[in-house]
Amino acid sequence: MLTLTKILSLLVYPLSLGLLFLLISLLAGMVGRRGFSWLMALMGFLIIYLPATLFGSNALVAPLEARHPAFLPEELPDADAIVLLGGASSGESRFGRGGDLNNSADRLTTAAELYFAGKAPVILISGGAEPEHIPEAELLAQTLKGLRIPASAILLEPNSRTTHENAVMSGGLLKNAGYNHILLVTSGMHMRRAITLFQNEGLQVTGAATDHQIPKFADSLVPGWLPTYDRLARSSRAIHEWVGYVVYDLTGKL
Repeated sequence: MLTLTKILSLLVYPLSLGLLFLLISLLAGMVGRRGFSWLMALMGFLIIYLPATLFGSNALVAPLEARHPAFLPEELPDADAIVLLGGASSGESRFGRGGDLNNSADRLTTAAELYFAGKAPVILISGGAEPEHIPEAELLAQTLKGLRIPASAILLEPNSRTTHENAVMSGGLLKNAGYNHILLVTSGMHMRRAITLFQNEGLQVTGAATDHQIPKFADSLVPGWLPTYDRLARSSRAIHEWVGYVVYDLTGKL
């Protein structure tokens, strides 16, 4: 079921959806539906182009990140535990050592910063993986240990595969250990959905958002109307969050 959900979710991303429209355009043209073919081609172009521009990317990302800005450690309260959500690693690398950190690696450095600032005595890492793969929680733990965080201060929840499972499985571990107040570390775009799910588990949650991806200054050499990979990637991640929030809301998980 999870595999099917992930495959279907690809259709909400601009690149996949735009290519689908372009394929429909090609097929329509082959059977003589020229008007419909041109319409589908235009739709496919716009679906890919607009999110790849500076305006389109900011319009999708800014509402999510603005409501959960970053705070300095001294601005955050002390808590029972720091909860680090998976998503900072793309899994084991074929030719490297351990996991390949991705664009959300700020989550790791923020969790480490909070620990060394004395905001909580333990870090719970939540994140699983495909069967027979090393769970992401273990991969991220390796990195934290490399940052000189002691193994005794690291707890693992290695089975969850979704944000909802992160909250349910981590919530059980935290409450069993007597931890009630947590500092939740995840990307600014992801915090809206994550903080609600953890609060639903009866936890006191303080968001420690990180990995904010809208640049403070636009690239002066690349006009805002020009599509770029980075802008399209940011938009895709934002669309994933918008759709995820709506789906979770409709299914009663929020």
